[in-house]
Amino acid sequence: MAEFEPRRAFEHIDKLAYEIGPRLAGTRGDGMAADYIRKQFESYGLKTRVQEFKFVNRATRKKVAACLLAAAFIASLFLPPLFALLTWFVAIVVWYSLGRLMPKRSSRNIIAVCKVGEPKKRVAVTAHYDSAPCMVSYRLQLLLKFTFLPVIVVILIVLVFRALGWVQAWPVVWVVLALAFLPVCASMFITASSRRVSPGADDNASGVAVMLEAARALAEDPPADIELSFIATGAEEQGLVGARRLVKEKLLPPEILVLNLDGVGAGPHAYVIEGNGILRRTRTSPQLNQALMNSIKTTGLNPRVWWAALAEHDHIPLVRAKIQTTTFTTDIGGEDKLGRFISRTFRLPNARVRGYRYIHTPDDLPDSIGLENIARAGAVVLDFVKTI
Repeated sequence: MAEFEPRRAFEHIDKLAYEIGPRLAGTRGDGMAADYIRKQFESYGLKTRVQEFKFVNRATRKKVAACLLAAAFIASLFLPPLFALLTWFVAIVVWYSLGRLMPKRSSRNIIAVCKVGEPKKRVAVTAHYDSAPCMVSYRLQLLLKFTFLPVIVVILIVLVFRALGWVQAWPVVWVVLALAFLPVCASMFITASSRRVSPGADDNASGVAVMLEAARALAEDPPADIELSFIATGAEEQGLVGARRLVKEKLLPPEILVLNLDGVGAGPHAYVIEGNGILRRTRTSPQLNQALMNSIKTTGLNPRVWWAALAEHDHIPLVRAKIQTTTFTTDIGGEDKLGRFISRTFRLPNARVRGYRYIHTPDDLPDSIGLENIARAGAVVLDFVKTI
């Protein structure tokens, strides 16, 4: 097996985060990154294909939803009970249909394959190449995440009770609800209005760079009897769209084993993502998690387990499609009060939130990426492929 060269990988990070810069899905930067990755795969002699897909920008969808629901709520003050309830139902149906009704943007998955004659196993390494809009306020994002849907449910219940004649003094009740709901809608609109986009050095130029350099090394000296795929997914920050399209179009065989790389350049601690979510929970493959932990140990690190209660990763659509997959990431560690609160409240022993403070900010630059982290991540990927 050829040697993984960390400095080559770092050149990819500089290219993606500095030269190309912000890579919001569907923009010129996103397209430039996809073209760059495709050309790298082709230069390694890998059979490469492009899967194009459409999606609705998540921020625009949020702003339209905030305006739509706020308008329906304001109208309910003046409409008769049954009409107010009907208006609210229509608004919710339209909200859930925005993905089909709104104008769409284009992005792509870049899929490269190192084929062998009759493979005994199929292994894929994935990493998303788009970057995220900058957060206005992380605390405000969390507040919206936990309050938006519950407030909508409360309003719906109150409107049903009003239609049944169980609610008196509707203007007073409406004002009480408005004090909670209208600020939430305004906050949702404001947080979705940020025009700044992160350059995404750690999230996730680092994962793409490690995948590209691992692809080069493995293409030079591929392991016997293993068909290797390397997939750069698009629009991950828009709701795992690229990964969902892989599943929808059945581009991954059900027996494939997938290692996803997401944020592997910052922090001295190596983590295996064992699952995601709080109420709807998605667990990664225990077998692959153990194999990944064994590979991490070969680098001298002590692997840790992470339940990503507030984050999404590209493995989620794959796991739900019964494909064995896991995600490797790194972080700075440290005190995590919110993670401890979630662990105690929802009985998720390994729940935590990311400590790397530059995530989804303009300061997620290559300056904060450690070359030693890239070297270790490369060693983990090569060992994982070799031993899986």
